[in-house]
Amino acid sequence: MTSIVNQNELYKKLDLTVVTTFDDESKGLAESMRSTKFVLIPPTTASGRLKHDVKNAFIRRLFPPQRLSPSAFYNVALRNIRHESFDGVMFEGGPSSGITSFDNVFSGKMWYHLHYTPASDKPFFSSASRVFAVSDFAGKAWRMNCTSQQEVITVRNGIDISRFSHHIDAVERGRIRSSLGFTDDDFVVIFCGRIMREKGVLELLQAISEINDRNVKLMIVGSADFGPSNSTPYVKAVVEKVSHIGSRVAYTGYVPNNQLYRYLKSADIEVVPSVCEDAAPLVPVEAMAAGLPLIVTRSGGIEEYTSPECAVIVERDGRIVESLSQAIVSLRGDRDRCNRMSRAGLIRAQRYSIRSMYEQFVAACE
Repeated sequence: MTSIVNQNELYKKLDLTVVTTFDDESKGLAESMRSTKFVLIPPTTASGRLKHDVKNAFIRRLFPPQRLSPSAFYNVALRNIRHESFDGVMFEGGPSSGITSFDNVFSGKMWYHLHYTPASDKPFFSSASRVFAVSDFAGKAWRMNCTSQQEVITVRNGIDISRFSHHIDAVERGRIRSSLGFTDDDFVVIFCGRIMREKGVLELLQAISEINDRNVKLMIVGSADFGPSNSTPYVKAVVEKVSHIGSRVAYTGYVPNNQLYRYLKSADIEVVPSVCEDAAPLVPVEAMAAGLPLIVTRSGGIEEYTSPECAVIVERDGRIVESLSQAIVSLRGDRDRCNRMSRAGLIRAQRYSIRSMYEQFVAACE
């Protein structure tokens, strides 16, 4: 949404109001905007949450469960905008059932931005009149599992490509590698993302450990969440595996997004070993924008964002570890292919700019 807001400052194609929680940083950002109105909701208090829970307990006796408001935040947000005359009210993720608490005020105008892949074994209802899906795959899963019928439009995510196209020279590349225990002669694989089971980090670690070439190294960049975060049982398992493998793996922890390009540019390829149906991860797009050849699993919307010209696709099955190892070794021994994939990725990444996402978003609204 920050990207949409920034683009709207430039092109002004939307009369946009953003309802959000806030802190001092986001409040300052909101005050700097001229083409977007912000409704800043204070964090809910303990008494506010208690009132919400009591109200929901009462409503639950009178109406079906989907009529319940998911949290006190939704109640406060609705109170703040109920007298506005919007053409559409977009929910950015969150529980799809949360829309129903707004239906009486904005009937037929509720839209939902789908950032995940709905589970195939859990049919659900949504009163959204329109759904914006981040991939065709996610949109298809919605159609198959949502018991109501609504228009589903694909609006693919975008990134600030310039953030990942910064150049680093050989000296800085060597310095970063050296700080991680790698040399210029090493073939460095990078994993970048959240350290969680669904992302297949342990499978990738096992794949690296089974490669006999000691110059094949792995750099793991990320944390359990989208920023610095506490350890989890899965993170602990990853750290233990890293320790067991030894100097062939370096785990950096969380790296701010504006510094990520330095690590991407210091690697030779990136692997995205998702073991879930990833709706539309941006990591492959960031890798392409940085000029990295890719190895990805056949997962969710990943294939829509990449292509065979810039990504080796491996099956997400019982042989995933072996398949990852073989793919890494094949690129290790084929510099010409890596160069071709790098060039193809740089070209394809241009499809997923913030400007492109904004134009798709506006068209979908219209």
